[in-house]
Formats: sequence, structure tokens, C-alpha cells
Amino acid sequence: MINKFKKYFNEKPLQAILLIGLVVRLLAVLFSHGYFMHDDHFLTVEPAASWAVGKNAGDYIPGWGNDKVSPEPLSFFYLGLLFVFFKAMHFFGLENPDSQMYVMRLVHGLYSLLTIYFAFKITEKLSHRKNAIQVGVLLALIAVLPNFSVRNLVEMVCIPPLLAGFWLLLRQPVVPLPGPQKTQIWNWSFMGAALLMGLAVGVRFQTGLLVALVGFVLLLQRGFWSAVVFGIMSFFAFFLTQIDDVLLWGGKPFQHLQGYFSYNTKNANNYPGSPIAYLSFIALYILPPVSLFLLFGFFRQWKKNLLIFLPVLGFLIFHIVYPNRQERFILPALPFVVMLGVIGWNEFIAASKFWERRKGLLRSSYVFFWTINVVVMLVFCFTYGKRARVEAMKYLYEQGDCQNFVREASGSDIASMPPQFYSGHDYPTYYYWTRDTDVDGTINDFPRQEEECSTHLHKRPLPNYYLFYGAENLDERVARIQRHFTTLQYKTTIEAGWFDKLIHWLNKLNDVETIYIYKVE
Repeated sequence: MINKFKKYFNEKPLQAILLIGLVVRLLAVLFSHGYFMHDDHFLTVEPAASWAVGKNAGDYIPGWGNDKVSPEPLSFFYLGLLFVFFKAMHFFGLENPDSQMYVMRLVHGLYSLLTIYFAFKITEKLSHRKNAIQVGVLLALIAVLPNFSVRNLVEMVCIPPLLAGFWLLLRQPVVPLPGPQKTQIWNWSFMGAALLMGLAVGVRFQTGLLVALVGFVLLLQRGFWSAVVFGIMSFFAFFLTQIDDVLLWGGKPFQHLQGYFSYNTKNANNYPGSPIAYLSFIALYILPPVSLFLLFGFFRQWKKNLLIFLPVLGFLIFHIVYPNRQERFILPALPFVVMLGVIGWNEFIAASKFWERRKGLLRSSYVFFWTINVVVMLVFCFTYGKRARVEAMKYLYEQGDCQNFVREASGSDIASMPPQFYSGHDYPTYYYWTRDTDVDGTINDFPRQEEECSTHLHKRPLPNYYLFYGAENLDERVARIQRHFTTLQYKTTIEAGWFDKLIHWLNKLNDVETIYIYKVE
């Protein structure tokens, strides 16, 4: 079996690498439940799933059960695609939220194989097949990528159209051709590249800087009209992804883009990070020493592959300088660093007398990297993110009789948002969080309505489930509620996952929760 696969790999390396990438992504599809960050669930799944059933979770759409006057600071293009997905799930009779997410992860995992495909083709075009194989294997198996590839992360979703755009551009000569400019620009490859990159910006606004710098390099290498046509076509594609702004906000275009700029201007310093630590971002995804090899190789390619190098470098510098530094923001640059890094590093060691005499050290470095990388990759493939929050909602869904629920978090330092998608509901919930304020006995004042959904235009069903967050003074907290709801009975306990506990142990700022579920019979 192994020998047959080796033969297949040698004969058809791209297909074999895609198969490897598919297998590890299927592990993440099957075993990596939940979500990792606020954005890969609450800014994607929750609103889109609610639209598909005729509701408006979070009041994202103005005038639909709310009196909203300002747009959300994010693009609706990807959310619109998710809306189509959930409508299809309901059309085919797949109503269980957990089952829908299995299919969601599978779709994203298959889609992410395009990253491997186009990175392989680009590397082969820029150098040779041996480098392309190394790039393909890295992007198939880098520790975090199988897991991140099946998540609802716009930073990952925007990568395939970016790579496809570069692939189409690189199929054309990168130096000015003799004769009229139209021989370079009026063809489907050039215009298709611009359209794809415009779509990528529609998924993730921040990639707009990268695409703009592509236009600048085209201006330098191919002339004025190449840059103009590229700019017009990419802007046209981006405009199409934002057409909902015209429909939802009285004919005014780019409202969500303006909201995005406004939000980040006001909140940039709310997510600070060290610029020095941010410089080493690639070591968060690609373990050393290989990460250092690739960074070295990336900078060696600045003249040979300026069309890729300059836009990616500009994208990275912006994120290093800008105060809001979150590691996932630079995920779109990762495949490009890998491609140019592999090419540049392999060119360097081929001519290096130092490494010529130390082939054993180089081989040991890769053995060390792959050993640790595969272990970490498998850990991520079997990681259940935010398990307690998700399982609590799944429990309510499985009971089939949940009217609404209360988050009683007076014994916890947090009152985390519940992923209501998994409960089958998206109405305003209730919460009780103040540790030193007792219940006043009236249903109008206790529990309080969820602040983020507090508009009077919403209907608020009364709760019949209580979710107690944290074990601190649990008996006293339950007794306090039972004074007013005497039929309150214990049902089950939902424990945090091992990964959530590990992250909390490493950094106490990370939330870890045990949820005790009670029901008003």
C-alpha cells in the first residue's frame, strides 16, 4: 500500500498532495467541533443561519425588527454565501444545527484544497516541480491549517481567490511586451485575475491593500494601461460584492466599508499587541527552525518575484504598524511566504558551502520540524473549541422544549455569549451576572434581558431553562432562583473541553467554563 502510494506520488505529485490534504482536513471536519474565536461563529454562522429561517440575529439587517441606523463593520458578501448554504440545508431537509456544521466544515475543507493547488502551480511556474512539491506538502500539513481551513474564518476564505488571481497574472509575461498594450491586458486571464482579487477583497476588506499594491507593481512592470484595467476590473468585482449596501441603506454604496473603517479607527487600541512579537508571526503557524528558513528565503526573492513580494510585504508591514494586532489577520499572507520562502531558501542552500558541509544538520532540522508539526496538527484536528458553550446549546436543542433560557453567571468572571445557533433559537435571551445583587422577586426585573439584543422591537419568550456558569457558590445561587421558581430541577453538567482547559492553564485570561443546566418543570 505504501509503495503504491509512493509510486502514485512520484507520478502525480499534485494529486497525491491534494489527497493528503483532504485526509487531514476530513479529520478536522469529523472531530474539530465548535469554534475558536468570536469572529468565526458570531460574525458568520449566527446571522447567516438566522436569515435562512426568516429571522435577524444580532440585528445585522436594518429595519428588520429593529431601528438600526448604522451598518455593521464587516462585509456581507461571505455572509450571503453562508445564507445560501443554510437555505440549501433546509431545502434538503437537514435541520439539525450540528449536522449542518459537519457539512459546513466539509465544504470549507474541500474549498481550501484550492490553496494547495494554486500554490503548487505558482511555485512550479516560478521555479520547478521539486519546490512546488515542498510547498504543496507544507500547505497541506502545516500544523494549524487543516483546522483553520474548516473554520468560518474570512482570513482563510479569501486566500484561494487571491492565489488564483496571482496564478492567472503569472501566466502572462511579467515584463512589457513589444507592440500595443492591449496584447497584455485585453485577455481573459488578465481580467479574470483582477476580478478574482476584487472578490477576495469583498470577503476580507484588509486584502485591499495587497491588491492595490499588485496594481502598483503592474504599473511598474507592464505600464499605465495594465494598472488602469486591473484597477477598474478589481474594483468592479469588489463593488458587486457590496451591492447589498445599495439595497439596504437607501442606495448608498460602501456603507459597511465605511462602518469597518470607523469601527477600527475608534477601537484600534483595544486589541494591542507587541510589534516585535508580531514580526515572528510565521512561527505561530510554521514551527522553527523551518519558519526561519522560509522568512530568510522570502526576503531573498524580492527582485525576482516583485509581483508577489511587494504586495505581501506591504500587507505584513501594515499589520505590524497598525495597533490592532491579532495573529489571524496575517493568515492571507502565509501561503505567499511559504512559496517565496521555499524558492529562496532552496536557491540559497544549493549555493551555500556552509550547508553543503552540514547536510546532516539540515536534515535533522526538517526531521525535528515535521515530528513536532505532525503532533500539533493531529492535536488541532481533534480539538473541540469552546466545547461547554456549544454542548450546552446542543443539549437545549435535543430536548425540543426550550422556550428561552437564562445565563446565570454570578459565580463566574465572565458572561460569554451563547452560540444560540446550536440551540435552534436566536431570540433575545436573559442573563444574571451581578454577584452582589439579589433577585427582587419580580419577573419584569429579573432576569435582565440580554443587553446586546435589548431593543423593544424584539419579542422575548419567558425562559424555562437556567444555565449556571461556574461552580462558585452554586448551591446558594440555585437556592436563590428556587425561591421564585420552586420547580427548578437539575438536568446535566457540561464540562469544558481539554483544549479550553489547557489554554486557560497557559493563560488565565482565556475563558474556561463548566455549565450546570437546570429546568423549570
